[in-house]
Amino acid sequence: MGSAGDILAPRFVGRDREAATLREALARSEPVVLLIEGEAGIGKTRLVQEVLRSDPRTRLLVSCPPYSQPFTLAAVVDALRAAVDDVRRLSLSPLTGALRPVFPEWTGHLPPSPEPLDDSAAARHRLFRALAELIDAVGVSLLVVEDAQWADPATIDLLLYLQTRPVAKLSLLITCRTPDLARLRLVPGTIRIRLDGLTVGETATLVSSMLAEPPVSEAFAGFLRAGTDGVPLALEETVRLMHARADLTRRDGAWVRRHLDQIMVPARIRDGVLERLAHLDGPARAVVRAAAVVGEPVTVDGLVAITGLARELAYDGVTSALGVQLLEERGAGVAFRHALVRQAVYGEIPAHERRVAHRTAGELLEASDPDRFAQLAEHFRAARDLPRWRRYAEQAADAALAAGDETTAVGYLFDLAVGAGLNGAELARISAKITYSAVVGEDRYEALIGCLRRALDACGSEPSEVRGALRFQLARALGNSGDFAQSRRELELAVPDLAHDRTTSMRAMLMLGLPHGMRWPVARHLGWLRRARSLADLDDPAEGTRFLVDHTVGLLGLGEPSGWRQLRLVPDAVTDPRQRDDLARGNINLSDAAMLWGRHRVARRMLDRAAALAEGRGYVRIMDLIRLNRLRLDWHIGAWDGLADRAAELAGNQDIPANTRVEALLVALWLDHAAGRELTRLDEAVRGVWQFAPTSLTAEVAALSALAPLTAGSPDEAVRITDPALEVIRTKQLWLWATELVPVRVAALVAAGRHDEASELTAAFARGIPARHARSSEAAVATCAAFVAEGNGDLERAGTAFLDAARAWNRLPRPYAGLLMRERAARCALAAGRTEAALAQLADVFDRLAAMDARFDATRVLHVLTEYGVKRSRPWWGGRKGYGDQLSPRELEVVRLVAEGRSNREVAEALFRSPHTVSSQLSSALRKLGLSSRHEIPAAAREAGLL
Repeated sequence: MGSAGDILAPRFVGRDREAATLREALARSEPVVLLIEGEAGIGKTRLVQEVLRSDPRTRLLVSCPPYSQPFTLAAVVDALRAAVDDVRRLSLSPLTGALRPVFPEWTGHLPPSPEPLDDSAAARHRLFRALAELIDAVGVSLLVVEDAQWADPATIDLLLYLQTRPVAKLSLLITCRTPDLARLRLVPGTIRIRLDGLTVGETATLVSSMLAEPPVSEAFAGFLRAGTDGVPLALEETVRLMHARADLTRRDGAWVRRHLDQIMVPARIRDGVLERLAHLDGPARAVVRAAAVVGEPVTVDGLVAITGLARELAYDGVTSALGVQLLEERGAGVAFRHALVRQAVYGEIPAHERRVAHRTAGELLEASDPDRFAQLAEHFRAARDLPRWRRYAEQAADAALAAGDETTAVGYLFDLAVGAGLNGAELARISAKITYSAVVGEDRYEALIGCLRRALDACGSEPSEVRGALRFQLARALGNSGDFAQSRRELELAVPDLAHDRTTSMRAMLMLGLPHGMRWPVARHLGWLRRARSLADLDDPAEGTRFLVDHTVGLLGLGEPSGWRQLRLVPDAVTDPRQRDDLARGNINLSDAAMLWGRHRVARRMLDRAAALAEGRGYVRIMDLIRLNRLRLDWHIGAWDGLADRAAELAGNQDIPANTRVEALLVALWLDHAAGRELTRLDEAVRGVWQFAPTSLTAEVAALSALAPLTAGSPDEAVRITDPALEVIRTKQLWLWATELVPVRVAALVAAGRHDEASELTAAFARGIPARHARSSEAAVATCAAFVAEGNGDLERAGTAFLDAARAWNRLPRPYAGLLMRERAARCALAAGRTEAALAQLADVFDRLAAMDARFDATRVLHVLTEYGVKRSRPWWGGRKGYGDQLSPRELEVVRLVAEGRSNREVAEALFRSPHTVSSQLSSALRKLGLSSRHEIPAAAREAGLL
């Protein structure tokens, strides 16, 4: 029996197939894009190092550090700065003058700066072209980007540009953690290599290589594999910890654990890192901690300055840290081998020591490179040096905004607003810079709202201008979080204090003119829109665009036909980036209004325009809103294939504010109702629409809630459920919101024998809608008239009215509503004795409902057909009708991804579906292909030509 000797570096194990794929791809004559994906510590960097060890081409290594706020293009800039000895030796065109702001040390050697561009997107494109020229001039043929999950949005966009430029001669090799792949946009044909954990046998080989090759026992290897999931870094760190604890021994010629059943492998790499750190002496620990504070390669001189150690002690400390492989040499300095190691060390540094070290590191950087705003902000924030944090963080935000990187800028601005102890005026100024289109996460809204409220409470002695500015910013935050009622209250209070600021006053009045959020009558909202018009400066292009968009949205939302005439004045496209953002947001709101009016083709056009305007801007929230509105539009027009999965994904997206998320939930519930599924989340939707203040969704949820008791034969209960929403509509006199509600309520009144009330409500609805404009409301009025006629026993008139309603719904188009009206018309014909024509119509309705997967309604119709002896077979509800034994398009997508070796969860992530849906589609595909196991899919798919 013996103890373990020195621990060796692990051998390269278990990646032969992936390495061969990489080498084969890199050997091609044309450029390639390669992506290596996998979790932290899985060996992405080691694979790249091993493959490139013998690759002769000139490469540029871009390493993306895990900064809390990644700053614009810094990783690429730092890599190029290190790669270029003397920029004067390069043959560069005048275009590279655009690089002066990012390479200030080269200012004297680069061409003159080109003329500034007002359009940030155009400026970014020019910068990308200049960076590409510099990369080419250096002679780089392979760009290696490590840890792309930490890259800032601008770097991600640069990678896409480098992949797609027409004369691309550059190959790209990118590593990224699997959960962050959604941020990357890759060209078709990208070769993706997924790294998984090592097998038990590979685990044994790796561990044995660290222990001078004697094998480890099978039980020990299995134990390690189970505790680490075969992640190489976790395995390596665990073995090092066990070695430090003298917990390894040889027994019968194999390595085993000394107490296999008693000592557990640490659950996290952190334990291994800190155990090794504890075995270092004081100076070495100080060096490692200082390196953790810096967070990037640091020289010994820098470590000396931060730690206060004598140079000899610092050198000895670095040597010790290198010896235990906590640090590794990186250029002229040292850095951590892995981000996880750095995080583990950083987390155990005492708070006071951490603050002092960050201050020193920040001051060193400030003296040597004062333009690195992001790093300086991070250091001085951690040091709690508020004045310098404020200065550098705002400069970092302004630099990001100038580069068109609003997402990064918003991160800095939010942090400043909620944590930098700003006074009221400063807080209002910083909040005004926040682009809400780039904001995600409800917690951010809550934090900012709380901060603005506290500032308002404390600004009693501040000038009225400060109070007005703070209230307006609070109203913006409240409105964007979904609390429209509180937003409107703050706006009314703010307007008197905004008299000095005509533009902000106009914006406040436009917001007060929007119909949602208050139980005001339409006339009151219109009054605010008129006041806003009196302040608008239509000669200012940017202000004119904002006014036209928001004013038109307000008019249409209030049911004013004049909004359609004004819509003609709204431009289709603009060049100014501020106008483009206003126009993108406005087109989304206009698509909302168009759907409310039943103008679905207009809504589709608005959404396409919004998507084009937002393209490349990186606005996650804007894209989420576009997806939400497309979801609702597809529900209306009957494009239901895959709609349930999309609705579930959006309804569960916690980055979308709750009041907006409920729109997706409502679509999911409508689909559940049509399919006859239990509405398990209906109460959640009801709470969601009533949480803050009424909107058009309030009436829609009430209509859906009333259908169950109406169907179950409790019409009075259905009427009661619709009372609150109808009261809102009557108070506001906004009958445009009643399209979904009133037909359900009229049907309930008729079923309850309250015919006069049904007739009166139908008449009021007809009077309240704008004639010849609100097509969905007109279809709803026709539906109500048909219910009233049916309730009065006039079957001929009712049948005709239901057919008229069906035609009105189909013109929108809203085919599901049209089919339900055709069903009612056929039932009237049956009752009137026109059996043959009625049954033919019901058979067609059944086929169409079944094709839409409206199982509840199709089953109801099938019962009638069966009662009259009409043969119609119930469709197989496990999949879409019409594909027979052939794979549906969605099943084919699943088969292709499974053939690549992906798990159900990975397929679900790639296709934005739930794992349950993917499982069902895979089961269906296996049945159709005659297979018994997913493992048979690759060969069978190739044989069938599916790949």
